[in-house]
Amino acid sequence: MSITGAFPATRELAARRARAMASARAASRDDGRRVESVAARVLVSAASVACATTVTNPLDVLKVRLQTAAPEGARAIGLARTAATIAREEGVGAFWRGMSPALARAVLYGGCRLGLYEPALGAYRAATGDDERAPRVSTRLLAGATSGALAAAALNPTELLKTRMQNATNAGTPAWEHLRRAVREDGARSLWRGSALAMSRSAVLTATQVATYGETKRYVIDTGVATEGVALHFAVASITGLVTTVTTNPIDMIKTRVYVGEGASIASTFAHVLTRHGPLGLFRGFSANYLRLGPQTMVTFVVAEFLREKLGLGAVI
Repeated sequence: MSITGAFPATRELAARRARAMASARAASRDDGRRVESVAARVLVSAASVACATTVTNPLDVLKVRLQTAAPEGARAIGLARTAATIAREEGVGAFWRGMSPALARAVLYGGCRLGLYEPALGAYRAATGDDERAPRVSTRLLAGATSGALAAAALNPTELLKTRMQNATNAGTPAWEHLRRAVREDGARSLWRGSALAMSRSAVLTATQVATYGETKRYVIDTGVATEGVALHFAVASITGLVTTVTTNPIDMIKTRVYVGEGASIASTFAHVLTRHGPLGLFRGFSANYLRLGPQTMVTFVVAEFLREKLGLGAVI
């Protein structure tokens, strides 16, 4: 006769240990799946934003040039003529200036900004008791602001280098030279110049982007106007792009000026813009910004929806 058969207490203890081990193994598998799911979402977001960045970089260059131009300068004459001037004086290749830091930023910053949104949303949703399918707008905004701000804080140097390269008229200056110059002239801390603005912009951008996209798509589907599909994703993303441009352009305007070194501080740069251009100066470059952010938002979400479907991650919520 076995010991466990002779002693019921021993048999019960062995059964408890077996159940505990099985529960631990199940929890380990669940943790592994959650980690894989987060990693997959970050990679999908990185690929989506990288595709969008490649397509829209020329418009990003135009936006930066318009935002940094003097009011009486030759470049402050409108989007079309600014594009023609750049092409004539610097060549068509100038429209893809800053691509190396732009793509690095897209993969790292874009991947984290959107890829970490759903884990953040899940954490806030659990804390607030929100409906899993239809979380409150405030919860979406909070989760988007969190993931956006964290990504911007960590990856500010890539944004600074991208902006400086896009604003430079000398095509021969590589990214590493801009990096070396910034560190030599102002110290390593200068790579985080404007990081407060970058965090604010990224928080506002991500919050309004994911909330507008998620709420608009849910409303359209719930009312029976359309179903999941590419046409719906394009339509909703175009609306999302307009909303995010309106909310982020003033912050983006000041951020661009700070990055290219036109103000000693955020406050002095803000005062300079208001003095030289008036309140509407905060919306300089709006047309280029929307022409960039609109298509970028559409490409990002359409590619993300496609990749998520193929990987079994479900639709963007």
